[in-house]
Amino acid sequence: MYKKSMNTGFGIGLIALGVLGCGGPRDSENEYLQGAPEQAALELSLTGDVDSEGLATDDDAVAANMAADALGSIELALDAPGADGLVRTRRAVRELNQALRSFLEPLAALVRNVEPDRTEANVAMWGPVARGATEYRFFVRKGLLRRYGWLLQARPEGSEDMFSNVAAGNITVGAIARRGRGALGIDLDTLGSVDPTVNARGKVLAAFAHGPRGNVLAYRLRDFSVEAGDTTPIDAAFQGVHLNGGRNRLRLAFHGNLTETATEAEELVLARVRHQRGEGGRADFLVLGGDIPDGKLWVVSECWNRELGSAYRVVRECPGDGPGGAQCVEQSSSGDAAACLGDLAVAELPPLNPEEHMDDSESPEANLLPPDELPSGDAP
Repeated sequence: MYKKSMNTGFGIGLIALGVLGCGGPRDSENEYLQGAPEQAALELSLTGDVDSEGLATDDDAVAANMAADALGSIELALDAPGADGLVRTRRAVRELNQALRSFLEPLAALVRNVEPDRTEANVAMWGPVARGATEYRFFVRKGLLRRYGWLLQARPEGSEDMFSNVAAGNITVGAIARRGRGALGIDLDTLGSVDPTVNARGKVLAAFAHGPRGNVLAYRLRDFSVEAGDTTPIDAAFQGVHLNGGRNRLRLAFHGNLTETATEAEELVLARVRHQRGEGGRADFLVLGGDIPDGKLWVVSECWNRELGSAYRVVRECPGDGPGGAQCVEQSSSGDAAACLGDLAVAELPPLNPEEHMDDSESPEANLLPPDELPSGDAP
């Protein structure tokens, strides 16, 4: 039975064995939780501000006695409101991180300080446990050489229906628990159908690699929206390179109203954003739709200083097939371009296709790509 892929049938097999209810407090971390997913290991970050970017706190940690941000340091929030390009990027980062939290929060609550309810061969199971109106259960399969696969299932509380697979992944653990190299997938449509507290919809597919220089995250979003019923879901590739020393490089796509446009209609923003803690950062946007004329796109570049205030911003209208130098017409500007120091003086534009992979010259894992479908939940 336990040699099958960790799918719905595998879960039914565990239930047939009977849930013995042997879970209870533990003094040390269960070995299976070395391979469990954790918010701090999977989230995007730009400046490291916990509130504005929805970053992990101790409440998100799988092991309550471990720091949630094991791979980085938290930057203090500043009083300044921040440059417009920074504010919009942080909002998009927060939305993705909150979508991750939709499935990671009940998982962390399910396993923290609790032994598995059932362990058989190389598979451990926690639950079923009710959280609000939803029942959850979580499986971890342990393989060789610190390899793990996992599966999260859910159904309406009190239901006798089969559990639905809502998230799955795998990891080869490195030097730190829940950190290493692996992949995951979240079916927010299915999760939202059984848990009314989950608002985001679509699918989130990701690959991750944590190493001595920092971590790299590659996301693929399919029909992703922050709220159910949103008529403008996004199919896009997201990317995060978080290097030691507070150097962060992101690639994002999101809908939002550009400040300089005529109405409050939302545009599609393709973003390339860089930030160095304690120095400042830069955002380069390609903006389409909304108030942008057909056959055109706007290129917006903005640099901010160490206090996160805008130091330079320029908006240009360019041909719709891409920026064309002299063919671009400046719409507005403020500040001094010389304020964009070092490598931030040169724009880095994202691809016009929001689903196209973007290489990052500073990435320790340049070819890291997200999976095409939800992983099986087997150990790699």
